[in-house]
Amino acid sequence: MKHGNHPFAFERAMTPFRSSLVCVLVAAVGACHGDAVTNSPNPALAAITFANAVPDTNKMAFRVVDIVSNAVLVGATFRSGNLFPMAIEAGTRHIRVFFDTSDVVWAQKVLLDTTYTFTADQHYSFTVTGFARSGPLRALIVADAAPPTVPAGKFAIRILNLAPSFAGAVPALADTTVLPDAFVRRQTALPGGSPEAANVGYLAASPYALLDTGRTYRVALTATGTTGPVILQAPVLIGVAGTATLNPIAGSAASGSVLTAVIVPRSVTGSTAPQGGRPGSKAVEFATRSNDTVTVQSGSVTIVTNRSGGKADTTIANTGTGTSAGVTASDNILVTGATQPEYNGWQTVIQVADSVSCNPVSPTDTPTKCAAANDTATTRFRFRYRITGVPVSPATGTVIYRVYPVSASAADFTIPYIMYLVDRRPPDTTP
Repeated sequence: MKHGNHPFAFERAMTPFRSSLVCVLVAAVGACHGDAVTNSPNPALAAITFANAVPDTNKMAFRVVDIVSNAVLVGATFRSGNLFPMAIEAGTRHIRVFFDTSDVVWAQKVLLDTTYTFTADQHYSFTVTGFARSGPLRALIVADAAPPTVPAGKFAIRILNLAPSFAGAVPALADTTVLPDAFVRRQTALPGGSPEAANVGYLAASPYALLDTGRTYRVALTATGTTGPVILQAPVLIGVAGTATLNPIAGSAASGSVLTAVIVPRSVTGSTAPQGGRPGSKAVEFATRSNDTVTVQSGSVTIVTNRSGGKADTTIANTGTGTSAGVTASDNILVTGATQPEYNGWQTVIQVADSVSCNPVSPTDTPTKCAAANDTATTRFRFRYRITGVPVSPATGTVIYRVYPVSASAADFTIPYIMYLVDRRPPDTTP
């Protein structure tokens, strides 16, 4: 009987039961010692992360098949992996990748079969890339140099390019195989100066860059040697800084974190890989610039507040969304439709700038003041982002935006995007 792809796993599991039974049968002659304890030696271990970067096929299962091992990843859809490293027994390991499905025939199909020798105490990434339908599939096994020792107040990040094509990128590229530069910047900083990673080839990884910890970083990709337009942009995994009572979670906010940003392509249309996921668009009522800062208004709502007799507020007018713009500071947005290209493309929200006014209008209007005066109150839903260039103001055309929050950074399968792996967790801060 096989268990976990190992023909002897069930037999080994039965051994303690058999031994106990024998001890009961021969206990009268004292042949067994029930209190004896055998200390098994700790195996030599390496660390590994698995990831699925194949854009045209079903879920995968990664398994070590030469020994019983906890180094396994199941249910891995395109753009997924084990975020944190897991232990794998050092030595030459036989690893197979299967379809992960309830169909018993397809579940036995081996997509990839390889062996690799792992050295104790070293870190490895095992990524399946390429194409299942047209081929070839590759096991990209990277024997990483030891992740850097990160000074206090810093985190480390590198870029791994697993996108053979940037097809689907916005704005569209004439050359979809262009190699990217990667700028890792705070929300208020535009790409400029030297990139953190330059000319990152397909299947290549950049050196690690050390940056100050913070919650508002993003990775912005541009064509090699340029600072724009941005091909692709995604927020960096934030994590949680440690406290005296809470251990940290790896990310840009946690000192000592070591991350890999993995560039992955879009899903192949019509394949069994995940499809769709594009956020809904929201119309822009107006977009005006002041120097390098754009103010966007997505809508407004007008209500009569605090009417006599204790009646509820009454909404008397809506424009646009009629509600919140749906953004928070540091969200990534994709703006399209403006006649002036400077307004378009990947942007980062630097400020939510909602405003309220009473009737009559006063520069010091607040919701409380409007209510106290029994006035009509109009709230305008606005936010701001920075651009380069000096386009006309206001923007012309039919402008829309799509919001890409940190929590759903890789969920749009219609475009290339970025997923994150943790190469080293930050040090614990609690005993």
